[in-house]
Amino acid sequence: MVPKAILSPLNYELPQIAKGVVLSWVGKLQAVAVVTALFAGTEAQLLSSLPTPVGHPSSSDTALRFFAYAGLLFNLGATLSAILLLVAVTSLPTAARQVYISCSHGYPRQIFHNHTAHIAELNTRLIEGHGETYILRAFGIARGWGLLLRHCILCFISGCVCAYVHIGINLWLSETTLIAAIVMPVLLFGVAPPLVIFFFYMESPSCHECLDERNHDA
Repeated sequence: MVPKAILSPLNYELPQIAKGVVLSWVGKLQAVAVVTALFAGTEAQLLSSLPTPVGHPSSSDTALRFFAYAGLLFNLGATLSAILLLVAVTSLPTAARQVYISCSHGYPRQIFHNHTAHIAELNTRLIEGHGETYILRAFGIARGWGLLLRHCILCFISGCVCAYVHIGINLWLSETTLIAAIVMPVLLFGVAPPLVIFFFYMESPSCHECLDERNHDA
């Protein structure tokens, strides 16, 4: 434990690993905010081009309007979450400094003062597969980070799917059957492979030699 008398909050800086995670997330969140805002703008333009409903709307017209509004609102939700996440991650240096002052057991103080036990523990966590979120939480990221991140991802994916469904329905309503049938595979190819890869193939590749060593040690 480091005595409070020798704490130096004015000199405290995030370690390089935490700085790298912050810079990485700043770039990603800025991109998400821009892309979702563009998606929302596209949905707003498509909504403005819809004719005014007259009488009792058909089921296809109802579905078209539902996915148009859903796509707009989902993308706006993703934009809002991305901006709030950006605020949280850029505030990490201040949050880590507060943890450094207030908590004698946390990573900010222990790693800043080069306590080898905590550095070894962090190395172990990284080997076990704990990634950027673990590092952010260890250095004091906002408690709502995980919830906001899930909200942002779900809204982003849902907004993209709604936009594709909206375009698909509009394609069948406004084009000939032949044109719609030809373009639909292109539409499916545009949305299905990225989602499958995101949900099932986004982890880092494993080193077979390291896996063999760990299995042998076990």
